[in-house]
Amino acid sequence: MNQTKKPGQVIAQIMIDLNSEKEDIVLKAIKKVRSKGNEQIIPSLFNTYRTTKTNRIKDEITNILSELKSTATIEPLIEELNIGNEASRCLALTAIWSSGLNANEHIDEIIQTAINGSFLEAFEALTIIENLDPPFEEEVILNSQLILKTYFGNHEKSEKSEVLRNITAIINGINSNLQ
Repeated sequence: MNQTKKPGQVIAQIMIDLNSEKEDIVLKAIKKVRSKGNEQIIPSLFNTYRTTKTNRIKDEITNILSELKSTATIEPLIEELNIGNEASRCLALTAIWSSGLNANEHIDEIIQTAINGSFLEAFEALTIIENLDPPFEEEVILNSQLILKTYFGNHEKSEKSEVLRNITAIINGINSNLQ
């Protein structure tokens, strides 16, 4: 008798397989993500990305995250900005930009990541912010301005601060258009 797995069971099995110590099982799970995955898989993909030492696995995960189509995937990507290491935060920022996801409601969180992170994270955040389209929420823009103002009040000039100045100019332009 042919037993078919329910979608929830398939997702659960993919998550288990992503944590396998066997490279071939992980790669098969990643392949299944393309056809059967959803936003629930994203935290497991990032966990595997952070823990694997295999470049092939990292490359496959990067490819999947760069091709996201569902708008529901923005939330787990934003969550990764708060819990991941530098490499996975950069990957989350790249995924947001390359997938063309609408990050307008999360501009302030992206800016906070840029401030707390490395030059590369700030640069990735700038790329996202440069490519945003209206409409924008006034509260998010005002909060973004406050975050940036606080940063510049407490930090010396650096390569990263120049990127953050570019972000500030964009945010200020958005704010002036809201008025």
